Order: sequence, then structure tokens, then C-alpha cells
Amino acid sequence: MSDRILYTGLNYEEVKRFCGGRILAPYHCMGFTMLSLLTEDGFVTVNEGDWIEIQEDGSFRVL
Repeated sequence: MSDRILYTGLNYEEVKRFCGGRILAPYHCMGFTMLSLLTEDGFVTVNEGDWIEIQEDGSFRVL
């Protein structure tokens, strides 16, 4: 089983806590808010409406 959180564009602090601070501050592009999540593969973009999932091995996945 895994844990996950939905990025709504308004819950940056909650997402930051969930990811253990591995998130860069949100930035705005074309009317949307995005984040950058540091994963084992480097930075991954998280868009509004994306789920961030923590796998059983502790790695992150954006859905």
C-alpha cells in the first residue's frame, strides 16, 4: 500500500510536509501553478491536479 496526496495549487505547505521538504516553491505558468519534486531521477514537475505518491520503498511517483 502507498500514501499519496493531491496537489490542488493551494496546498503547497501540506505537500511540502508530505514530501519531507523535497519540493521547490510553486511557480506560475500560463495561469497554472506547478511544483518541482526532487526524486531519485532528478526533479519532476507536479502540476495542479497531479497526485504525488510515496511507494513502499520510500521513492516518489507523480500520477
